[in-house]
Amino acid sequence: MKKNKPMHGWLFAVISLVILLGISVYLGVSGWYFTTDFSQNNDLVLGNNVEIAVKKNESATASFSFSGGIIPGEKLPQIVSIKNMSEEGKTFLRAKIYIFMADSSLATMSLVTSNNWVYNEDGYYYFTDELISQGKANLASHIVMDENSALCGEKNYIMTILVESVDTTLQVQDIWGINPLDLKNGEQ
Repeated sequence: MKKNKPMHGWLFAVISLVILLGISVYLGVSGWYFTTDFSQNNDLVLGNNVEIAVKKNESATASFSFSGGIIPGEKLPQIVSIKNMSEEGKTFLRAKIYIFMADSSLATMSLVTSNNWVYNEDGYYYFTDELISQGKANLASHIVMDENSALCGEKNYIMTILVESVDTTLQVQDIWGINPLDLKNGEQ
């Protein structure tokens, strides 16, 4: 005579898998799982603050699409700041702004920078101080289209702001070829 064994273990496993499947489907459909703290609109909205988060020895970008109907030389109000997300330590910063063109070339733009930023002939803006952990530095208050820009008013373009950081304990002169602290004193 056979004894009937209880099927409690299998029943528990099946119910658990059904519940996990239901949660997975809900999170996948709702998009809740895929949200981030640094969600940004991909279109340039002039006047809105843009904060670029970077950790030491890393780079970060913020890219925006915008209409080519902007007049060359026009100052566009755009506040851009950079935050050092490192848990500890200070960083050196540099930033660059450019536009991707249809022929895969890059068109330049200029920034009206805040204090402690200096433009260098290599195309980068250098922060002439050290940014502390969790500190924030204002990069620009305006973006300026270069006079030589030939943008088509009927097309959209992608503007990118690139930010790079280097730990202050490293030899930044060897990495970037320039020490941002020297720019503060007018040396090069």
